[in-house]
Amino acid sequence: MVVMTGLENEAEGSTIAKATRHGSGTIEYLRCDAGSRSSIDAMFQEVLRHHPRVDVVISNAAMVENGPFLDIRPDQWQAHLDLNLTGNFHVGQAAARIMIKQEPIKKPGCERGVRGKILFTSSWCQDLPWPEGCCYSVAKAGLALLTKAMAQELAVHGIRVNNVAPGIILAGLSKVCYETDPKFAPRATDAIPLREFGTPEQCANAFLFLASDESDYITGLSLLVDGGASLPRRD
Repeated sequence: MVVMTGLENEAEGSTIAKATRHGSGTIEYLRCDAGSRSSIDAMFQEVLRHHPRVDVVISNAAMVENGPFLDIRPDQWQAHLDLNLTGNFHVGQAAARIMIKQEPIKKPGCERGVRGKILFTSSWCQDLPWPEGCCYSVAKAGLALLTKAMAQELAVHGIRVNNVAPGIILAGLSKVCYETDPKFAPRATDAIPLREFGTPEQCANAFLFLASDESDYITGLSLLVDGGASLPRRD
């Protein structure tokens, strides 16, 4: 069972959830504002009303507004931190407080068991800033350290915390930049050693691995899915 959240109303969100479903599983939809702690807490309470436990939480909400450093407005800076960093803190803390009360699931090779897994969506920009992307890069760098700090403290409780750090994926925020900024495509392609944009499916596969039993001995990881964009250029 998967519960998808977003800012869309129930009807619109449910339609998106149904279109997203693959195979025989089911997807439910709940409205949630990832920038609001009260909305996040209410969403988790609703999940627990209908389901016995929360095994995997993926925090994915983000925003980006690129522009020269000298032109960054204080409200623009704060908005990036509020959603891209603080919003993930709220989701992660709320999820951890639920998971720590759950009975660990024990398996061969994992005798102490797993109480839950928390996954964030970071970015290759967490380590290598994108030109004119200061707000976004700094927030993602903070998210990378939040991942490690949570993983360190929550490991003793059987909670794993990792993040997927996509490169330039032709979807979501990057797709918006691709469609609205004529300079984006040539600059982005030149920055990727594999010379092609990533796909949503490639990112989803990374999340699937970190959510699966195969990743039970992994915590505190930033898994780069970036086509080599974070590597130093040698040509």
